[in-house]
Amino acid sequence: MVEEVVKNGRRMEELQDELRSILGEIEYLRNQISTIDGMISDLRSVESTLTYIKEKGKGRAIYIPLGSGIAIRGKIEDVNDLIMDVGAGIVIGANIDEVKEEIERRINTLMNLRLALLRRVEEDSRKVNKLLEEIRKLGEHLKGSQ
Repeated sequence: MVEEVVKNGRRMEELQDELRSILGEIEYLRNQISTIDGMISDLRSVESTLTYIKEKGKGRAIYIPLGSGIAIRGKIEDVNDLIMDVGAGIVIGANIDEVKEEIERRINTLMNLRLALLRRVEEDSRKVNKLLEEIRKLGEHLKGSQ
């Protein structure tokens, strides 16, 4: 009888450790999803800005940020003369439509990653529910053993 109580007590600790681990993973995944949401929002903002520049930007005066809240006045001469980072610090010349296509590709990639993370959260949530049920049953069994 005592041996069974000790065994069940150890099992309870294992279940609680596993539960804490999964809950930590869920929190981490939710933070990653939030980061992805921010990235998508930023890309959509750039996309919107590019649409505005394409339609009304030529000849317009703008302020170009230099950093630390400092900007310099400039003028848009050619709305299709853009530079796009393609990774590893490599930039290429591109027109607005090419940049918008790349932005859409990046958004789609992020959305797919976001969906995979959400599926993982859902899977982990099911594990949490099973663990909670097992912990509840084990707790009732331990109470009945005392």
